[in-house]
Parts: sequence; structure tokens; C-alpha cells
Amino acid sequence: MNVKCLHLLLCGLLSGAFIACDAPNSQKRAEETLVFNVDATLLEPAITDTTLNITMAAPKEWKKIDDALLAKVIEQVAPHLRQEFELAPRWIFMNVRSRAMCIVSQVNGVEIAPDDTLLETQESAYRDAFPEATVERATFRKDAFRIHQLMVSAPDFVLIKLICDAPETLIFEVDYVVPKAVYAAELRAIESSLGSIHVRTDSP
Repeated sequence: MNVKCLHLLLCGLLSGAFIACDAPNSQKRAEETLVFNVDATLLEPAITDTTLNITMAAPKEWKKIDDALLAKVIEQVAPHLRQEFELAPRWIFMNVRSRAMCIVSQVNGVEIAPDDTLLETQESAYRDAFPEATVERATFRKDAFRIHQLMVSAPDFVLIKLICDAPETLIFEVDYVVPKAVYAAELRAIESSLGSIHVRTDSP
């Protein structure tokens, strides 16, 4: 995938980004804790992000793009970003063959909101932008993380957008963008990748 394609994809993702917030009725009931089945054979070697204070592995054959290309894409995308939030991409993993991507970003200058107003707004925005898509949102817990999920299933792609926060980490966002034709084949690897997200254990 070339710089232009990455630019267009990131513009769409980042301009549609949302500030993390609770799922409906989350103040009335505890979020469900989910356990993910991790198959290490479906994953690339884990990376460590000392800024976010996490470790994570991308799905197999989803390779990290080099820092020079990442910097170039971010430079091109930055003028198009909305100003009410700060979202800084830190890692982009891509399967060159299938065009599936995973983008890990730092969310700056926000705190987790006590209600779901902003998440509702983003759900409505995606429904308007992709009228043929199914859009679902949820909040759950995984280990120390509270995870806010927005899933968009369109005729030609699936977007899984996750906002993650834990007491020991910065707030960060993980976006899995997968062509619909390969989504079923990649689903177990994506689940394993999500399950691989942990608070860094060697932090000082």
C-alpha cells in the first residue's frame, strides 16, 4: 500500500476518532470482563511501547511499516485532523497481501468521560457515513484495561475501533481495519492480537 492509500485511510480513521466514554448503563452495572483466547502461532513478535506502557503483538504477517513512512503519513494527515482531540499514531501494522491494517495511537489531552454522549455521537456518524453497515458499540474489561469498542461492519470492510485505558497506562486507541473478504480468515488472529495487549511488566 502506498503513501496515498495510507493517507486516505488515516484521514478517515483519525477524523472519525472519538474520545473514550462509557457504554450505555455503565454506571448502573459493572462492565463485563472478557477473556481472549490467544494463539501465539497467529501473532507477530510482541512490541513494547514504553510511552504507552504496553506490550502488544500484531496478527501474523501484519508487518510494522518503517518509521520514515509513518512520519510522512502523519505529516500529511495532521492538517486534516479535527482540533477537539489529539490522536497521535505510534504504530501501523499492515498485511501487504490482504491490505488489512492495525493502527495504534496515543490519545492525548482527554480523560474518560462519565457518560456515553460522545460515543453515541460517533455511532450515529458512522451510521450516516456507511448506511449499509452494521454499527455496534460496547464497553468491557480485559485484565487491568477498560475497553470501549465501536465495530463497523460494512459490505467491503470491517473496522474495530478500541479505546483502552488502565491506571498504569496512557489512554490509547487500537484500530483494526480489515477487508470484508478476509475478515473471517483473520478473526482468530485479531482476537489473539487483542488478547496480547498487556500492561508492560518491566516498567520501572
